[in-house]
Amino acid sequence: MRTHPRLTSDASLADFVVDVANVVRERTLGGDRGADLGRFLALLDGLVAFTGDATTQVYAVCDRSLLSDGRLTREERQTLAEWHRAGLLSVWDVADHRIIEAAEATRAQVVTYDGFVDFHRRHPWLYGNRDRFVEPYPGPGGAVSVRRRIMPEPDDWQMSRKEEESALLAAGMYDRRDGTGPRTALLLRRWRCPEPDCAAFGPAARGALPRRQGRTGRVVCPEHLRELTDLGPRPRQMQLKVRVDGTVRHRFLLTEGQDLVVGRHPRAEPGERLAPWLPERSPSLEWISRDHVLLRISGGNLLVSDVSSNGTWLRLPDGQTHRVPPGAFRSVGRRHVVLLHDTVQLEVSGKSFLYEERAEGEPPPRPRPETEGESQQPTMLAPSGPRPAGSRGKRPGRGGRRRR
Repeated sequence: MRTHPRLTSDASLADFVVDVANVVRERTLGGDRGADLGRFLALLDGLVAFTGDATTQVYAVCDRSLLSDGRLTREERQTLAEWHRAGLLSVWDVADHRIIEAAEATRAQVVTYDGFVDFHRRHPWLYGNRDRFVEPYPGPGGAVSVRRRIMPEPDDWQMSRKEEESALLAAGMYDRRDGTGPRTALLLRRWRCPEPDCAAFGPAARGALPRRQGRTGRVVCPEHLRELTDLGPRPRQMQLKVRVDGTVRHRFLLTEGQDLVVGRHPRAEPGERLAPWLPERSPSLEWISRDHVLLRISGGNLLVSDVSSNGTWLRLPDGQTHRVPPGAFRSVGRRHVVLLHDTVQLEVSGKSFLYEERAEGEPPPRPRPETEGESQQPTMLAPSGPRPAGSRGKRPGRGGRRRR
């Protein structure tokens, strides 16, 4: 049985938690192969040099896929398997959860190149962290050295995109190894489960994320594990977020081929009603029109048209703000912000493939006096994001113009 004096099975005794697959697959650390266990072994020596302590202990964590990675030699795969059986290598389907969990529980430093952007909402201490993470880099003579790193400070849309990538990866719908990314050919199809009462893929379902089985490539229902029937192309959708006073209060879907009116209480159908998400006695209730903007997807792009009484503005990534001409369509990018009022804005989510999901424990919107029509329940809800930075240029006011 192969062991290693610097590996420990007890995370509480470790000085470092190491993302093993992340290191083994990093080509800049030397070697010609896409995966090389020698990089990890060299890292163990590098950590001793970094700490100046020959008794440095490492808690090693890896994705299960590393154990069968064909780019490793047979002997390297055997070594990993023996470490796993001895409890010296913690193996998970996806290692990220365990790495963060161990770091939080032990205060050990983490060795990785990963920014864990999809974990920032659940673990706010990751955002811009400067003292808990280190990264390897090539040293002299084939050695591996270690240096401190600053964790990223991602925007809200970047966190959404990474969260989506993790969900797709867990469902077998993201090809990370070959670098092709999302399995678009499968994600842009409609699927039906043979179980008639299936909540995810039954006749009345709005659509959930299917699962692709790795060995067979079959697309199955994640609940019943039965093969799904392909019903044809799925129209493109975009998710938009309603941010009120800096907090994301609501999310809704826009489908290609179906224009959508958004406003305080839209007359048209389909319409997205904002009144339940606005604070009581807020000036935004007076400023935002019943029909405020018309949204459309065309050629994969989001378009917005102003149909309001008081105007709509578009804030660009550089902070400049421009009024949307009434009746004309303007393209909205992923980092653009549509300003309906000084305190209310629409943003495009970072997610590209949208499926029905609902946040647990989310309270329903408060009722409003206007009850001329029933509003649709929100299709997607999510935790709040950070308040965006201020912008330059003319902004819609907080005033109390007569609403229409």
